[in-house]
Amino acid sequence: MLLTFAKDLPGKRAQLEMAPANRIGSLREESSPPPDAMDAAVLVLLTPTNAGRNCEDLLAWKVFLIRRNSSLGVHSGQIAFPGGRREALDTGLCDTACREAYEEAGIDREQLEMTGPLTSLYVPSSNFIMHPFLAVNKELRPVRLNAGEAVSYRNIPVRECDPGRAVWLEFEYPDGQRRPAPAWRYRGFTIWGATAMILAELYRLVAGEALARH
Repeated sequence: MLLTFAKDLPGKRAQLEMAPANRIGSLREESSPPPDAMDAAVLVLLTPTNAGRNCEDLLAWKVFLIRRNSSLGVHSGQIAFPGGRREALDTGLCDTACREAYEEAGIDREQLEMTGPLTSLYVPSSNFIMHPFLAVNKELRPVRLNAGEAVSYRNIPVRECDPGRAVWLEFEYPDGQRRPAPAWRYRGFTIWGATAMILAELYRLVAGEALARH
C-alpha cells in the first residue's frame, strides 16, 4: 500500500496543538534552531489494519511507539518513536531513522515502504533537531526490543492521536520543575512532548486526507 503526500504538510500549525505550555511561545517565534543543535531522526512506522481506501480506514492504522529505558538521560522512560542521533556513517537522516529502528526494535529496512519526511522539530531539552520519517510496515515481523534502549512498545491507532482527545497533565522536566502539557493515555502509555507533536501532524495529515492512496 503506497502512500504519498497529496498536499503540503500541516507543519508547525499541527505541532502547536500538542505543544507543552512552555513551548508554545518559542515555537511561534523561533525561525531556526541554535547553531549548535544536533541532528537526530525518528521512524514513524504505520502498520496497516485494512485496505486504507479512505480516511476512516487510515485512522485505524497503527503507529509504533516504544517506552525508553529509564537510564537514557533527559528522555529516560518517555514514550517515543525509535530513533536517535545522526552518526558519521549514516548516508542521510532517513538512514539514521532506519538504523536506529533496527538497533532499538529489530525493525528491518527491507520491511519498510518509505513515504517521506514529516516536519522537523527542535527539542530544547536534548538540543536535537528531530527529523521524523514516515513509513509503512509491509511485512509483520516479531518486534525485538533492545533492552538497553527500550522496555516495552505499543501499536496505537492513529485515531487515538486526535489533539481533541488530549488531556492536560503536569510533567517533570530535566530542571526539576513540573510544567503542564497536553497528552494522550493509551494502554499504560502517556504520550506527550515532541512525540505527541509529531503525532498531531500525522493525525492532521490523515484526518485532512492529505495522504494520497494508490
